[in-house]
Amino acid sequence: MIIKPLSLKKLKTVPLSQRKIDSDSKDFGAPYKAGNSLEDFLCSLPNLGCAGDLFHIRDAIVSAYRNKYAVILACGGHVFDSGLGPMICRLIEQKIITGLALTGDALEQDVEIAISGRTVTARERELRDGNYCITEETGCLINDAINYGALENQGIGNSVGKRLNETEFEHLDHSVLATAFRYGVPVSVHPSIGADAFCLHPAARGESLGSTSIKDFRLLAGMMAASSHGVVINIASSVVLPRVLLQGVDAARNVGKNIESLTTAVIDPAASSSAITDVVNRLSSPNGAGFWLSGPDEILVPLLFASVVETLGDEVI
Repeated sequence: MIIKPLSLKKLKTVPLSQRKIDSDSKDFGAPYKAGNSLEDFLCSLPNLGCAGDLFHIRDAIVSAYRNKYAVILACGGHVFDSGLGPMICRLIEQKIITGLALTGDALEQDVEIAISGRTVTARERELRDGNYCITEETGCLINDAINYGALENQGIGNSVGKRLNETEFEHLDHSVLATAFRYGVPVSVHPSIGADAFCLHPAARGESLGSTSIKDFRLLAGMMAASSHGVVINIASSVVLPRVLLQGVDAARNVGKNIESLTTAVIDPAASSSAITDVVNRLSSPNGAGFWLSGPDEILVPLLFASVVETLGDEVI
């Protein structure tokens, strides 16, 4: 079969005026000038793409703050490993964040920061030597708090936050768990037994981990039950927290709670397809909006909340 080139002489063109507009010059970015303020810098960003999505999330957080709706952060360990803990502590103090959900890894990182002012990452040699497990001090504090919390009918977040505030660690003001406990902000922790190193510590007790974990899931479900018109942001957790958030919403709806008009976001440079599906698409339904900010959380989270604080101005303490 002989293929002849297609003649394009009769091709029909479309006037530019009839094309769908994707962007307008009023949304374009502007050059930054030396000496400008943070407000000037934010205004210079294009209101398109990831920057435009960031502004949508900012506006939703500002609206939630002004109307006393929920703003919930769900954080994986990298949030703390990348140094964002003190910023989150300040947002708790300013009453911008109303609730938190953490992975077990995030719990470990936060406690290590409170104890030593730094995080400890296991290296390959330590894995070869059998020393990949959690450090002694971190494992003792977490498991002692959990074991006592189980006796007191408390969850992990509350138990560890309380225990930290009973210490005199030098870096306690950098601990999200300790700060949240002092300010009465609920924190749920969702460990993965076997994956989280503190579960391997000799002081770990399965019955305590189980009872405190289920209490924290119920706490999260309670947070989600009261989240209509609020904001839920998942940061640096691709597997555990997206599904836990979705199950929390499902449990709340199952018992008759109405949850709608949520603004949801995933901040992660390499979010899994399940995280995007669960948080961005499913969690925001019905009548909400979901976003994926595909960049490093150590840059996007400070930029997002700097924009929030700048917009609120004197409204925040």
